[in-house]
Amino acid sequence: MKYPHSFPRRITNRVIAIVLVTMLLLSGWIFYHSVKRFGAQVGNHFMDVMEITNDEMDLWLSAVEISAANIEDEISYNLSKPASVCSALADELRLNPYVNGACVGFIPNYFPEVGKWFEPYAARDSLTEEISIRQIGSKNHDYFQLEWYQNAFKYPEGRWSDPYIDRDGARSMVCTYSIPVRDRKSGTVAVLGADLKLQWLIKQLQENDRKENSRRSSRLSNRDPSFRTYSFILGRNGEYIVHPDTSRILKKTFFDFAEPDDDGSYRRAGRDMMEGKTGSAKINIDKQAVYVYYGPLKSTGWSMGVVVPVKSVSLPGVMLGFIVLLFISLAAIVIAIVCRLSIRSATKPLVKLAASAEEIAKGNFDTELPKIKHRDEICRLRDSFEDMQISLSAYINQLTTATARRASLESELNIARDIQMSMLPKSFPERPDVEVYASLTPAKIIGGDMYDFHIRDNMLFFCIGDVSGKGVPASLVMAEINTQFHALSAHETQPDLIISGLNSAMTERNESMMFATFFAGMINLSTGAFHFCNAGHNVPVIVNKDGAKLLDVEANIPLGIDNEWRYLRQNKVIEPGTTILLYTDGLTEAENMEHAQFGTERMLNLLNDMKDSSPNGMVAALTDAVHTFAAGAEQSDDLTMLAIKFSADGIDKVA
Repeated sequence: MKYPHSFPRRITNRVIAIVLVTMLLLSGWIFYHSVKRFGAQVGNHFMDVMEITNDEMDLWLSAVEISAANIEDEISYNLSKPASVCSALADELRLNPYVNGACVGFIPNYFPEVGKWFEPYAARDSLTEEISIRQIGSKNHDYFQLEWYQNAFKYPEGRWSDPYIDRDGARSMVCTYSIPVRDRKSGTVAVLGADLKLQWLIKQLQENDRKENSRRSSRLSNRDPSFRTYSFILGRNGEYIVHPDTSRILKKTFFDFAEPDDDGSYRRAGRDMMEGKTGSAKINIDKQAVYVYYGPLKSTGWSMGVVVPVKSVSLPGVMLGFIVLLFISLAAIVIAIVCRLSIRSATKPLVKLAASAEEIAKGNFDTELPKIKHRDEICRLRDSFEDMQISLSAYINQLTTATARRASLESELNIARDIQMSMLPKSFPERPDVEVYASLTPAKIIGGDMYDFHIRDNMLFFCIGDVSGKGVPASLVMAEINTQFHALSAHETQPDLIISGLNSAMTERNESMMFATFFAGMINLSTGAFHFCNAGHNVPVIVNKDGAKLLDVEANIPLGIDNEWRYLRQNKVIEPGTTILLYTDGLTEAENMEHAQFGTERMLNLLNDMKDSSPNGMVAALTDAVHTFAAGAEQSDDLTMLAIKFSADGIDKVA
């Protein structure tokens, strides 16, 4: 025979393959965890960015609220006349730089001399910081109907309005924080409104976004806008208050951009923001996969979010993983080369030893073996071949003898099996009043299960037993029990006396300390009276028109344990058409490849579907079910079943 691949080459290839596979798996693990950990760190970073920006926004808004409280306090001390109100409003706005503009809307006719509407508005010039004041309340500017004015009466503690366009006061898009102005005598007499221009909020968030994009992957985000992050603010109803796309502000809601094939995560994220929750979500916005990190602006009821493209999060981790993968691949190539050279040198003596071994395999036991310089495993192998040359002839002779003995033992076991099976009933009665069928499948060549039956004086005597253990010892005990049952049932009619006799005979000569579970019964085929006794055996099943159920039996103890035990007899009358199924634990305790058992419940469910089956069909169906359930698993115990169907009519129902 020719060998085109040498052992050194094969072992070299195998070692190299193992090294490469190991390095590949290691690379994959490092790559996966690099991407995952880097992505998690980026996600935590952006959650921190969102929370920091959120806190900054809350600080700015809180500063406006504090300023509004200061202005209100001063206004409440200057309610004597309109001029003093205007003067105090201008002075306070000058001292509170966080407020872009402020107004005081008085209740109708508070100052009769100026009419029903009196709303002085103080505005700050964005370039010169000069304060100008004008009265904007009028029939055309009915501030009583505006949200910011009504909020002061609904929420006396103070509340931010939704964004709106103030055409008469700030003359821009603003959000107004309003609180009531109280006269110490008459209560609320006006509402103070502190304006924050929406453009200012947009500018602050855009500046934060610019810094973040500049700090992270600036070249990539400048080259491809889809890598850029941005922030937004949603109002209480989901409308955009701040967004890089100004066409969406106050005109579109977050939910307007949900894609039709969204699985619900987009709308769920929107609902969470509306409910003031903090969290993150992976969704699609404008046909791009993004992460959204969001949290509430507590003082306003709004929610702020930071949008980060998924590829912006994953790309740095992927690049890092590829760099690691490249270095590991280079290391694997170097290791493979070194392994090939080293193994080829170390295995040269094997080539010579292989040639000598071929000669020994041909029967040339005197072939000279090569000399090995190094005292290693190859040298030990050479010495072992030398010892083999000396002892091989003797070993072959011993093997021939052992093979002959094994063949003889197998022949004897087959003969013992034939003898064992010959002790079981070979035919089943063909009578109109009763049908009987049984089967026994030993787990080994011979086993310890048995069954028997015979009819005497129109009485059917039957039994089933299971001897502890398997193999020859169990089969010998089984043969003795079988013989004793025949002898006792030939003149005794009561099952309890039969079992007591079996127990006495087995206990007296039980030096091997074996025991057997046993069930014996007798059916009077004329009356249907069923007398039975159980000795620790599996409970039989009664199958009739009502289904299958376990027979109510006293367990008692198995045979061969206690010579003084008094076994109890039980009686029952069975109806025509009733089948009694007796079985050993090889049925219910049969296991599949996962070591799950067939079980009593599965057996009863199958029998419920076979109420009208013959004993033969019932036993065959259960046997097939066990084999299907086991699905190739080795049979762990003898499988024995005995089915008896009583079919007599006109029974005198007397037990």
